[in-house]
Amino acid sequence: MATPVFDSGAVRLSLRWRDGRMRDVAVRVARPNAAAMLRGRAADEAVRMLPLLYSICGAAQGVAAQLALGAARGVAQAPIVDAVVLAEAQREHLWRLLLDWPQALGLPRQESLLVAGRRHLQDGSFDAWASAAMRAPWAQIEAALRAVPEPPSPGDAPLLPALAAAQTLALWPRLDAAFAAAPAYYGRAASTGALARHPELLSLAPLLARVAARMADLTAPHGLGRVSAAAVAPGIGRAAVETARGLLLHEIVLDGERVADYVIVAPTEWNFHPAGMLKAWLEGAPAAHAEEMRAAAARAMLALDPCVRWEIDTGGSEPA
Repeated sequence: MATPVFDSGAVRLSLRWRDGRMRDVAVRVARPNAAAMLRGRAADEAVRMLPLLYSICGAAQGVAAQLALGAARGVAQAPIVDAVVLAEAQREHLWRLLLDWPQALGLPRQESLLVAGRRHLQDGSFDAWASAAMRAPWAQIEAALRAVPEPPSPGDAPLLPALAAAQTLALWPRLDAAFAAAPAYYGRAASTGALARHPELLSLAPLLARVAARMADLTAPHGLGRVSAAAVAPGIGRAAVETARGLLLHEIVLDGERVADYVIVAPTEWNFHPAGMLKAWLEGAPAAHAEEMRAAAARAMLALDPCVRWEIDTGGSEPA
């Protein structure tokens, strides 16, 4: 079978500005049905195809697919840090910290530092480089973030811990399409990401904490790039990967050597749950005018960082 043309989807945020506050916040993740593309394919072919479907985190998706298939065949994987997945995640962090966050905060983009960082990732000298080279750009980002309005504290909204595949079995004995679309942790929407790997930063304001955790991942990547796999049952395997954006789960069901079913639960589905962190941050938050609302919404989207394109619709908001 030929590899199909694949659109990885989008996150759509809709909200309105009324009476000095953000109202009617609605979050929707639109995803294509990857399982439908994989069902009936030879298992090894499906695993080879999967990373080609994702322009972001392709290495993590590929490793998760390989490990899930191995577990379905009876070969578990104890938690280890995969060097390729780690490097991919650190490249993602560099892009956000050197290009996207400076642009969002009105700071100069740091293209030359991004090129240098990628070079150091390739030659094995990244840790020493990052500790020194990222100090100044991070100081600028931190100062700018402290100067912009923060969303209200999320209260007791849960943060998904870093989990190995075997640990996830007790929480979710089986994964299915409904869970993948709106995952829950003990029955509640939860967020995932670098902050779970650096809980010492939880005392910071919500946006600053999440961006600071990405910086911490560069210099002290506690569990970033960790991969694992476990058998769910004979012919069913699950893999867990700690990506830049958080926990990625794959579960494959085999019928002989063909794919009977496949479920992917990506960090984006956790972080952009319809009743999740983004809605909690924005609903009812103050904004002086519609333009300020849009800027605050964009910062919140960037902090949670979907792995697909994102759109903000402010529709019939009152003019500033």
